Amino acid sequence: MVDYSPPPRLRLHIRQQPIATRACSAGEKDRRTIDPPPILQLLMTDFRPDSRTDLATLQNPRLSVACLLYSVGKPGPDGKEVLVHSSQVVETTRRHRRDDGRAHNTYRIDSRTAHHINEQSDPSDQRPVQILSGRTYVSPFYTPYDPDPETAPYQYQHQYHTIKPPPTIFFVFADLSVRTAGLYRLKFRLLDWGLAQETGRPSPILAEIFSDQFRVYSSKDFPGMRASSALTWNLRKMGMTELKPRDGKGKGVAKKEKRRGEDDM
Repeated sequence: MVDYSPPPRLRLHIRQQPIATRACSAGEKDRRTIDPPPILQLLMTDFRPDSRTDLATLQNPRLSVACLLYSVGKPGPDGKEVLVHSSQVVETTRRHRRDDGRAHNTYRIDSRTAHHINEQSDPSDQRPVQILSGRTYVSPFYTPYDPDPETAPYQYQHQYHTIKPPPTIFFVFADLSVRTAGLYRLKFRLLDWGLAQETGRPSPILAEIFSDQFRVYSSKDFPGMRASSALTWNLRKMGMTELKPRDGKGKGVAKKEKRRGEDDM
């Protein structure tokens, strides 16, 4: 059984969908990040600006989002998409087996990593394959206002004109990369690692959402990086330094800042 008890009001919204990337080798220097970087926003249904409880729930610093990679082009025996990457599958499946010998599907979180357990799988058949690289779980990033109101969720666009607009909380996956060419989707899961630490029990899955499909190209077929969105640029300006915005092919923020420095000399 899945330890699944989502609060009815919290949900994840993907503000920026992944589109493409170039397959990378095992070496860190050859990594190519998913373009554009997936950016999620935490939303609350019927948010009440004057409610301290709503604010505390939405701004809970113990929340985190975990990311899993699914193959679209290789359906499993049941016709469903196949999970091709999650952290420490072998170790945690052995650790949390039921009395009847079957592995159950849950998350256990500590300060270092999130472990996913694959349902109905024999741990002796598992092989750790690092297909998805980068930070596969991230903490919330808070902004004083929405970085790009024009692309904000519909119900939030109207609330920005109120005296107390809702707080904006993002989860930014800035450095994900995939080693094998193909068609994939990402699944994102909202977790409360603080609750897991307090109770010693696996964290419940508070919300989850699938991304759109995106393609991982071979090096010879990769069309190049896209110009970054206003959302990416503005989040960078607000302090999300892990984001590396680009004007277009080969024109990243580091090169742009270097060029500006040379022009000022």
